Amino acid sequence: MTPQIKLIGFPMPGRLEPTRLALALGGIKFEDSCISREQWGEMKPKVAPLQMPLMEIDGKRASQSIAMLRYACKLSKVDGKPLYPEDAFEALLVDEFVDKVGDMLVPMLRTFSIADEAEKMAARAANMKKGGDAEKWAAHIDEVLGKSKSGYAFFDRLTMADLTIFTMMWIFQTGFLDGVPKDCLDHLKHIAAHKKKIASLPAVKEYYKDAKDVQTFYKC
Repeated sequence: MTPQIKLIGFPMPGRLEPTRLALALGGIKFEDSCISREQWGEMKPKVAPLQMPLMEIDGKRASQSIAMLRYACKLSKVDGKPLYPEDAFEALLVDEFVDKVGDMLVPMLRTFSIADEAEKMAARAANMKKGGDAEKWAAHIDEVLGKSKSGYAFFDRLTMADLTIFTMMWIFQTGFLDGVPKDCLDHLKHIAAHKKKIASLPAVKEYYKDAKDVQTFYKC
């Protein structure tokens, strides 16, 4: 029996987006509850130490975005295959790739704690220059994607790895972060080709057909 799933997050793609997409592609119904930061301020003490985003499964609450994504991808099947591999070694490769995407995000997330605006902008520019702490991970991910003959990250099929890189690139390519130009990753052609491929999948196009604001990034 399919569980009743509720996702709780902020009204933006963020770390919850790949989980939303995984469930949608698997045809699994879920409630997508978007709350304001003020609402989260009221809710936070009641759910501590859990952090946003949150998932409720048959009324039981969980957190940690990658754990939630992995759960969703185990439930969801595309063309008869689960988005999270059942084979242990294949699962290792997918997890490794997803962790690398996380490593790419870490240097940029650290800049939010920099109080001086000029220093913050300089740190972001340094992260995204060629060989910078974020760009080097992006270049490595681009290299991995470049080895694929099918356009998917692994195994010639859609997996959690594809959903992660597809959904998380918006942070770098939409102007969301001040000091990070939209074209900062344009030199990485395999990432661009991968985005186009995933965005062109009929089920993905259907999911984002009414996308607004920053979510229009996911349209092909």
